[in-house]
Amino acid sequence: MSRLGFLGPQGSFTEVAAREYEHQVGEFIPYNDIKSLVLGVVNDDIDRAVVPIENSIQGGVTLTLDLLAEFELNIVGEVVVVIEQSLVAKKKMDLAEIRHVISHPQALAQCRAFLEENLINYETHISNSTSEAIQQLTTLDESWVAIGNSRAVDHYDLEVLAQGIQDNRDNCTRFVVLSKQEGVKSQNDKTSIICSVVEDHPGFLYDILHEFAIRGINLTKIESRPAKRMLGEYIFFIDFEGHYLDSRVKEALELVRYKSSWYKLLGSYKKAVNNVKL
Repeated sequence: MSRLGFLGPQGSFTEVAAREYEHQVGEFIPYNDIKSLVLGVVNDDIDRAVVPIENSIQGGVTLTLDLLAEFELNIVGEVVVVIEQSLVAKKKMDLAEIRHVISHPQALAQCRAFLEENLINYETHISNSTSEAIQQLTTLDESWVAIGNSRAVDHYDLEVLAQGIQDNRDNCTRFVVLSKQEGVKSQNDKTSIICSVVEDHPGFLYDILHEFAIRGINLTKIESRPAKRMLGEYIFFIDFEGHYLDSRVKEALELVRYKSSWYKLLGSYKKAVNNVKL
């Protein structure tokens, strides 16, 4: 029986992505935090894990990127979910009565304008996920509200005070599926890699990107993270169209590997075609 882990509790955006990716999985298993979720795959407690990797507004999910660099796992799929944030409470109430707002830091940031325009004299509080915030709301007094997925209220006796409160209507989060196995080759693939510089010199990044440009390989993302060795050293996460076994991609990656002090293939996987709307 296949086991697919997601960042829980139930009702999270990650669960939406997980169920969209695999409709007939044997078991969906929630985890409380991203590291525990990734370790679930590493330790064979689950077969695959769905984790958030980037948001169209807030950028890359740094913990996910760091864990991809640390552990030997493959990206085998991706799902893009359109994020609609809702304000959830224990009862119907006037917004002026709200004194505390709890959610994940990214959700709070994504809804800052709504909160500032509609609430007065309130404090914000941090949770590990939007669904955890909604779950925690059940144990708090009625002056508290949470920001999260309106679907999560189906699991609790709660009320939705407002929907679509995010500042940007084009807010999307990209999730990737992690496994110890490789992904299945399709007709519309993407590939993800990590690399770092041999030695700090002008033009290193240009030298790497040049190998893709001259072969007509379209880059879809590039992001840097500290190498965690010394100040000023970075590793680069690069996503591009094509499968690592395609001849022109294979040729480019051979040269990227040669020019890098450290190189890691994160995997090739089917590109998400349509965004999932809630």
